[in-house]
Amino acid sequence: MEQTKLYDEIYRESLDGRELEASVLLRGAQKLNQCARNWENRKTAEFREKLANAIEFNQKLWSFLQVELSNPANPMAESLRLNLLELSRFIDQRIFVLLSDRGTVEDLVAIASINRRIAEGLHAKKADPPPSEVEEDDGRSQAHPFDVTG
Repeated sequence: MEQTKLYDEIYRESLDGRELEASVLLRGAQKLNQCARNWENRKTAEFREKLANAIEFNQKLWSFLQVELSNPANPMAESLRLNLLELSRFIDQRIFVLLSDRGTVEDLVAIASINRRIAEGLHAKKADPPPSEVEEDDGRSQAHPFDVTG
């Protein structure tokens, strides 16, 4: 177990900000998807522990994102920040429903899907070539919906 923690620390230190954010979002999605795949076991103590862990992880993740998005010094475009904050309200609602034991597998899948899509957007933005390497725009390209550069 100690080796796993060491690996995680080294891995985190080697990631840049966007890669780290994407990695954490994907980890949150993975935890939720694992619970969704085992939903039929939701009455067991083992499942409830894993679900509580997944919910807590995602709640902390989204709380951190809310703080970052609420910061006026955040370099992200205001409209994107506001859209993501609105999305975070949806996440909060789903988390509270799950915490109240009224949640469904669809709640888990919805949060996981949002996490995954934002992570994909972060990866896609990193993979975009620098502007000097982009060929002339033919008018068909569109900004990625999760473009966090503003």
